[in-house]
Amino acid sequence: MPNQMKILTASFILLAVFCFQCKEKQNPADRAPNLSNIPNFKGEWVLEWENGTHSLNLDPEGPKVLFDGNEGLELDLDSVGIRIRPYDEETVKGYFLYSDIKPKSWIGTWENRVVRLFRRD
Repeated sequence: MPNQMKILTASFILLAVFCFQCKEKQNPADRAPNLSNIPNFKGEWVLEWENGTHSLNLDPEGPKVLFDGNEGLELDLDSVGIRIRPYDEETVKGYFLYSDIKPKSWIGTWENRVVRLFRRD
């Protein structure tokens, strides 16, 4: 009987430790920065993609993205850049780093290809 109590006590302790370790923690890299601490990217950008040009209207406060004037994409901010993805999918269409933004252009990826956005005046 004393061995059974030791085993039962040890089992409860292990279970408690395991439960506390399984708690989901938020990665600091996934947290969006304060908009005042990053370059201003709000506005209309032009994407040259597959022999055509497309208009991207970015609104970080929305956080929606208009692609050629149509809704359906949203903006996710993390600590190093923005992700552009469809509302109903986890697949990322575009990713742009804050550190790569210039006053008139922004290099990033679109569907796994390196692209450049141009700010429309």
